[in-house]
Amino acid sequence: MDDLVATFKARYTTFEDIDNAVVTPILEESKTLLNSNITGAKYQTLLFLLVAHELALLDEDTDGSIEVSRSIMGGSRTIKNVATDEYSLYYSKTKYGQKYLALKKTVRYVGAVLCD
Repeated sequence: MDDLVATFKARYTTFEDIDNAVVTPILEESKTLLNSNITGAKYQTLLFLLVAHELALLDEDTDGSIEVSRSIMGGSRTIKNVATDEYSLYYSKTKYGQKYLALKKTVRYVGAVLCD
């Protein structure tokens, strides 16, 4: 697990100073949300994006809403929230979650689904 945490921190240097004791449980939890058989080569990227998203939210004081506009050096920036459901709304809160959603849309599962 320490190797995976080290690889994550090397990729996302923003989080390199966060203690491994904080990163490891989030990494473990995020692993339960993905199936490497379905995501294939994108598994680690999706996993790391989930972890980065959760870590970014730890430092945010959020009320569950999305920022709509902001002034930046005399100009303004408007962000339109296009989330259509609670799932998308949650992941659209950070740049990592947004990238996770975009990459997840490229994962295609081809095969039969068996039901009882």
